[in-house]
Amino acid sequence: MDLPKVGLYLRLSREDEDCEVESQSITNQRDFLTRYVDQRGWAVTDIYIDDGYTGTNFDRPSFQRLLQDIAYKKINTVITKDLSRLGRDQINTMYYYQIYFPQKQVRYIAVNEGVDTGAKNNNDMALPFMAAANDFYAADISRKVRTALDTRKSNGYFIGSQAPLGYQKDPRQKGRLIPDPETAGIVQLVFQTYLSCGSVIGTAKSLTERGVPTPSECKQTTPTQMRFPGVWSDAIVRRILTNPTYIGNLTQNRSRKIGYKVDKKMNLRQEDWTTVADTHEAIISPELFAQVQETLAVRSYLPQAGDGHLLTGLAFCADCGAPMTYLRESDTRTYMVCQGYRKGGRLGLCSGHYMREDFVIETIRQQLQMLSQQLDAEALEKSVTWNEGQQQARRQLDSVLRKLEANKKVAQSLYRDKAEGTINEREFQEFFQAAREERERLEQTIKELTAYLEQEDVQEQIWQQLKAVVHFETLDRKVLTVLVEKVLIHENKQIEIMFKFRKPE
Repeated sequence: MDLPKVGLYLRLSREDEDCEVESQSITNQRDFLTRYVDQRGWAVTDIYIDDGYTGTNFDRPSFQRLLQDIAYKKINTVITKDLSRLGRDQINTMYYYQIYFPQKQVRYIAVNEGVDTGAKNNNDMALPFMAAANDFYAADISRKVRTALDTRKSNGYFIGSQAPLGYQKDPRQKGRLIPDPETAGIVQLVFQTYLSCGSVIGTAKSLTERGVPTPSECKQTTPTQMRFPGVWSDAIVRRILTNPTYIGNLTQNRSRKIGYKVDKKMNLRQEDWTTVADTHEAIISPELFAQVQETLAVRSYLPQAGDGHLLTGLAFCADCGAPMTYLRESDTRTYMVCQGYRKGGRLGLCSGHYMREDFVIETIRQQLQMLSQQLDAEALEKSVTWNEGQQQARRQLDSVLRKLEANKKVAQSLYRDKAEGTINEREFQEFFQAAREERERLEQTIKELTAYLEQEDVQEQIWQQLKAVVHFETLDRKVLTVLVEKVLIHENKQIEIMFKFRKPE
């Protein structure tokens, strides 16, 4: 009889370090399994070690290498000290035990539980209960760890593995942040750049073009670990601009893992963040932070009528990207001026770009008149694209619908787990309540997005407004927001108009 080609699998994670440290250590597992193999006269082909990896995640480097060696028939016997070393997720553990290993003709041995698929008296009946117990242990540990971390957050302790950009961990006081002299200036530059241009995307573009180190680069992450080395994204900029930590108020819990078995995180609403005031030195003044939040709030909405200016939210500085604001010289004459110049002119960040509002509107009217002579109303209607807000709403609606479908599957699995005894009544109620709250939030979001997309028969609105423009009955705010994407004002008085339809060739 051929001797088995043995692979020893060893695993240790934080969940195991809380108790039984001595018995579960990697060294102890190796010695224990080596003695087991030696007593039977077998030889070890390879040893696979995952140190610091949770048992609920099977995407572990050495475990994946073990599966690869099984596929190449390098090993045909897998031995662990106990079943929990293989994994603490019941579904995946049973998959490998009941399906994967038998299909690959691999013998599996969990020494402490007496599990041996190659033995006649294998402890098959008890295995599902062992797997369920390991799964429950992982869930229980996850809840305890989260509760402990939430308590520390509420007490003003920073518990992250890496400090936010602009700060470093205080080596003299655990859980406290202190300014990082090398990166604090970058955070201040982000805020100043945003106020000068009034655009998150414009800020990201400016920082990238100027070669300002990104947060990943400041953390000295290797280039292969970064998706776009040296590139600032609008998401990174927005996350910095909205973080109260920079005014001395430690803010954590801005995102949370969906579940203890899932690595993916979800962003939490601002009211669910954990914020403790005055925990460390600020690197951004409260006044500057408040000014940025006010600007962000204004920019987060689609342009609306009612402020008396037809081009609000449509006209921008061609050089710095800031929105154009308004100065009234007399009762009848209004000038547009670059917001970046008004807020940061003394710093030389931009120039005035002064332009009469009525002149810009008349220029738009004239260009539409010329275009209408080349393009009839019906063709113009067909060429109009959805505005950016509607496109974003449609994408968001698709995403929320997928999340709602996933939520329904979670609820179904909870009933199944309860029926099978995987979870008890208390756990079922806790998980089901969380799933129900998430479902209600998703359904409310769907209702709001649907109402936005279906407002007053959008296509009919566009058709009526186009007819009005083509026949020059009026040029009002509604018409402008339907037809005009953006108006850029150059310092030399040049006006660049971008329409939401393709010009005829």
